[in-house]
Amino acid sequence: MTTSLAGRAHPFTAGSVSLAMVLLAVLVPAPNGPPLLYLAVCVVAIATGVGRAVRQGMLLAAPLWILLFLMHGVLGDGPRIPAPWGGTLSASGIAWAIEQGSRLAAIVTASLGFARAFNPHRFLQAAIARRWPFAAAFLVVATLDAMGRFGEQATRLREAQRTRGLKVRGSLATRARAIPALVFPLLLASLTEADEQALALETRGLTAPGHRTALDPPADGVLDRLVRWGALLIVVLALWWRVGQ
Repeated sequence: MTTSLAGRAHPFTAGSVSLAMVLLAVLVPAPNGPPLLYLAVCVVAIATGVGRAVRQGMLLAAPLWILLFLMHGVLGDGPRIPAPWGGTLSASGIAWAIEQGSRLAAIVTASLGFARAFNPHRFLQAAIARRWPFAAAFLVVATLDAMGRFGEQATRLREAQRTRGLKVRGSLATRARAIPALVFPLLLASLTEADEQALALETRGLTAPGHRTALDPPADGVLDRLVRWGALLIVVLALWWRVGQ
């Protein structure tokens, strides 16, 4: 995602903004705070070139919205309001479902936006330039990078098992029976890959003492620093306001 605005920014900027949004999702007051924050997260994601995170976040958050609506809007207590399709809904339950659903959707969307803007090479170079411990920086990169490989490996394994006659589609019972045949080989393959990579990195001096030299450190401009400090200031003000209430 280096062609997007988020991808061209300093690697720490995207992480700082995403983390600030996650913290604000917990701190902003109800009832208007969470929906407005979710709207702001979507606008920022689209404006910085990671708009696909908005669609993915909606798909992931949709089951949560539905569950919250059923549990608190349909089955909730308190004053009731007429439903458009007939019957009644809990007014306080609907408000609480919107609040909590917006918080969760904002967290999911902000996290997905950061994942789409994340560039392992640029992050490592930035961490080395800041004299971070290389092992800690590489652990962050390996964790985020492994998510994509894990998904690709799961897809290949599923297709391979289907060619062997395993039924992975159909009723819930059929899918449940297919879980062991998919999960156990995936875990074994992941552990084997992790062990091989750990051995390879150890032989290349991952834990060797001393500081490495950044060969291509990303530029950290004034705008990046302003964005990071602005995100920190907003979180501090929100925390101060929340504690003062």
